[in-house]
Amino acid sequence: MEAVHASPAATAPEYLGWLESLPDGHPEWKRLAGHLTVGETYFFRDGPCFRALREHVLAPLVAARRAAGIRRLRLWSAGCATGEEAYSLAIVLDDCLPEWSLWAVTILATDINAAALETARCGVYREWSFRQTPPWLRDRYFCRREPGSWELVPRIRQMVTFVPLNLAADGYPSILTNTTAMDVVVCRNVLMYFTPAAQRAAAARLAASLVPGGWLVVSPADAPGHAYALLAPVNFPGAMFYRKDAEAATAGSRPGPDATDLPEWLDIPADTMPTASTPPAPGRLADEPAGCPSDLERARELADQGSLEKARLLCEAALERDRLDPEAHILLAAICQERGDITSAVEALRRVIYLAPDSAPAHFLMGSLLLRQGERALARRCMETVVDLLDSASPDEVIRSSDGLMAGRLLETARAYLELPS
Repeated sequence: MEAVHASPAATAPEYLGWLESLPDGHPEWKRLAGHLTVGETYFFRDGPCFRALREHVLAPLVAARRAAGIRRLRLWSAGCATGEEAYSLAIVLDDCLPEWSLWAVTILATDINAAALETARCGVYREWSFRQTPPWLRDRYFCRREPGSWELVPRIRQMVTFVPLNLAADGYPSILTNTTAMDVVVCRNVLMYFTPAAQRAAAARLAASLVPGGWLVVSPADAPGHAYALLAPVNFPGAMFYRKDAEAATAGSRPGPDATDLPEWLDIPADTMPTASTPPAPGRLADEPAGCPSDLERARELADQGSLEKARLLCEAALERDRLDPEAHILLAAICQERGDITSAVEALRRVIYLAPDSAPAHFLMGSLLLRQGERALARRCMETVVDLLDSASPDEVIRSSDGLMAGRLLETARAYLELPS
């Protein structure tokens, strides 16, 4: 009834009738989802799961990456609620990767509930969140703020990026939502609330978000095993995870208004912007036969597989031939983001906005990066630009340079960002 009382309707039947009249992307649907979702969580919920994750997934992965000289890890807490799970991941990673500050580490945390995300960002928790946490761990990673209240230390809090995302929608995997090339996706006690068809669709999207060899961590109650058809089950003591092998990776591969004024905050020096000094050329090498994938197509495929350095080189090869191609700059920005090079990602997006100021994907990605850097006011302005650009677009229109996202979905996600407190 809380949703009814917060709406223009006086009764539940009136509220249901009003809901039926609303389009799919209306903010009321997200508010209703916030009332219906269960945010029950606490630190290190399900100890056997976290032990298996540390001992059999993260520790071997860190050792393999360290031996190969690849200092990069990407983790995603999907359906993070108030953040305890995501911060538990950060604490585990801090334990098995003491030099994590020298690595490009991404811990993405997403949820549909804006209020829960704000609680997570603050990093302040009551005693109830520690009901299965040993006192020494709380003493090591938290500072007492007031009686019964504990604040997470800044270095752990800064490891996690909290952003809105609806797991029941098709806004992932996408370079724009930073949900590609994940080594580990933890999505526990979320899919259990979906219909069987929605469970299968979400599981397929989560599988596509993983690199080959990546891990999906779910709870036993989330969905029946056949929902994870693209992944291989792996049993550990007290836990069962799903892993994406090479065969599954191949099977699961995923296939506006005028805005001529640049935002003044960009302050782009003219001599740093791309020019037409290099004549535009086709997107594939001269000796390649017709029908071969372009450098950008290959770069996107490699980025999805986690081969980010090769993907970056292909992007730069494409830009050598055509420095005025906004799509190449957007893909390069996304690859730089996945590599942890946020400065280069922002610089690439500045060039896109100079070349194509009406590019909604560029403004969206810029906003998400600025939010990651704590520039919330500037991030909000970017998302407002996205809304202005897409508000009159057809919801079913596929947006270029967006990994196949439709205008309605990107508009919905941008509005979700704007619901976050300033």
